[in-house]
Amino acid sequence: MLIFKFTKTGSAALVSHVDNLRAVTYLIRRAGVQAEYSRGFNPHIELGFSPPIALGVESLAEYVSVKTAAADVLERLNAASPPGISFVRQWQADVNLAAKLDSALYRLEAAGIGDVIGEITASGYTISYDERGKTVVKDVSAGILSAERRDRDEALVTLAIGNNNLRPDRLVLHLMKKHDLPGDYRITKLAAYAGGVDADTYLSQAEQRNCTRYV
Repeated sequence: MLIFKFTKTGSAALVSHVDNLRAVTYLIRRAGVQAEYSRGFNPHIELGFSPPIALGVESLAEYVSVKTAAADVLERLNAASPPGISFVRQWQADVNLAAKLDSALYRLEAAGIGDVIGEITASGYTISYDERGKTVVKDVSAGILSAERRDRDEALVTLAIGNNNLRPDRLVLHLMKKHDLPGDYRITKLAAYAGGVDADTYLSQAEQRNCTRYV
């Protein structure tokens, strides 16, 4: 199995998760990667993606796995990729990364965000957001793993994904509304983690174990 790391920036960040699944499927076909297909009435390429991110959030750390015997196909994938999607690394490892990822690091940029970010680490921290026309008030403290002020207008936060998933856009919008912060915001996913280990390191270790197994 090959696992790829790719970036999703610029206009590509405005593509929904479902449409992103389709786009990557088409890219793999256009790149001529001989992937395995599912069985049944409607066979499709078997892909495994990292958990979805909110619309408009840019990412430097997305992952997709594909069952294939191919190797060294990054150049072909990038040649077929639209602006905003770039494949930056690949590993050969038999691991279900999507099931292992449990947190992600985000860079938050907004006027004054750095001056208020410290409050989110308080016990029992709650946010409010709109969902399907209703206002939801939720304790999100279990989903906040760390927060760091970089400067007045920038902060880093590590948030849970999976069962305690906390969308970074909801957190930013809550802070901006609560503190009347002006202007727009920008969110970039910088890294993903599996059990506290950076996903790149986790995959490199898995690849090494895979190589050792066949020596």
